[in-house]
Amino acid sequence: MISSVAAVMIAPGIATADDDWAGVYAGIHFGAADGDLSSGSAKLSDHSAVYGLQLGYNYSLANNWIVGSELSYSTAEFSAFGPSKDMDTTRLKLKAGYAVGAAMYYGVLGYSHIDLDGKNESGATYGLGVGYKATGSIVLNAELLRDGFDFESSGTDVDVDVTTLLFGVSYQF
Repeated sequence: MISSVAAVMIAPGIATADDDWAGVYAGIHFGAADGDLSSGSAKLSDHSAVYGLQLGYNYSLANNWIVGSELSYSTAEFSAFGPSKDMDTTRLKLKAGYAVGAAMYYGVLGYSHIDLDGKNESGATYGLGVGYKATGSIVLNAELLRDGFDFESSGTDVDVDVTTLLFGVSYQF
């Protein structure tokens, strides 16, 4: 009987252990990207589907605060910028957030690198996200990110700004 009472008292603690955000995770993401290219008074806009991979690590701090880092790779295809152009984006993101039960709300700040059909440039990325632990190991997330890049092409400055909405699923090891 004492064992049964102890099990009932311990069970809620075990259930909340699934809400632990600390550790390594890897997964996939998909979504949509809106790209804006501007040079002088000329402006072009386009949107594309986007998909990719992510690998990261979260560390739990006191009082439900979480910090982490993530490396992600995404690819998209834009056609308004002339013939269809592949855009590959690699991001190194720092994340800081707050966990509330099975949900974590976080902000993102980091470095991004773009390869737009052979033209490379580095820039900044920032955004907001939310993660939800569907199980102890499966995390669903949504992120809204903004990347900014400044190219120089034939002596002309070209600004490329990309807003991306991503939905992902990761496995936490």
